[in-house]
Amino acid sequence: MTKAMVKVGDVYESKQFGSFEVIEYVDKLNILVKFSNTGFITKSTSNSIRNGAVKDYFAPSVFDVGVRGDKYKITKGKGTLKLLEYDTWYDMLRRCYGDRYKNSSYEGCTASDNFKYYTFFYDWCNKQTGFGNKGWHLDKDLLVKGNKVYSEDTCVFIPVEINSVLTKTDKLRGDYPIGVHWCNTKKVFVAQINRNKGKQEWLGCFDNPNDAFLAYKTAKEDYLKELANKWNGKIDERAYNALINYQVEITD
Repeated sequence: MTKAMVKVGDVYESKQFGSFEVIEYVDKLNILVKFSNTGFITKSTSNSIRNGAVKDYFAPSVFDVGVRGDKYKITKGKGTLKLLEYDTWYDMLRRCYGDRYKNSSYEGCTASDNFKYYTFFYDWCNKQTGFGNKGWHLDKDLLVKGNKVYSEDTCVFIPVEINSVLTKTDKLRGDYPIGVHWCNTKKVFVAQINRNKGKQEWLGCFDNPNDAFLAYKTAKEDYLKELANKWNGKIDERAYNALINYQVEITD
């Protein structure tokens, strides 16, 4: 049975992105279509059109919010290895909107309108200090303490040495202030800090949690200043200033 010829004006339904219309026909391998929902125009083939396999790169298709766009590729060359820009963008959206991603640290997190667009995020990344450095992470908390929005104004790239110090483990410390735990054996409150890539340093035993916290607060703020000076000139100036002025609160 002969397949019907694709003609200008024909409307088809894609598998994932709604309807699209044929707006120009050159030959069966060069056909322009326009998506109804976004107005995105792309070139396709007659087989892909009939099968509904045409993709709308301007539809919010990544976790139902992320827009890939058609300016930049997502893989290296012709392979399947993802570009760092795309991997970082995808992972950020996964933390915020991925149903399967269960981590209380990211509960309530969102991305700014600009960061929902891969094109914007790609350009932003390539202007940032530290992007592409091995072991560096996209951070949303350092510049704005307690921040829940990934955006161009709140995010910086920082090395893992700094990122690990800023990571909190609320479930591990229980009901006591940050940096403090109860030692049931000695019946005292103990203050500890993670230094030197996660190695725990004992700060002392105390009769009450407030004194233990103050010991932790002093040690933590001093250590962050130490890290700031160690990485001065290598990290974003905003990150340096945030580390120098960082205040540890008992509510952290």
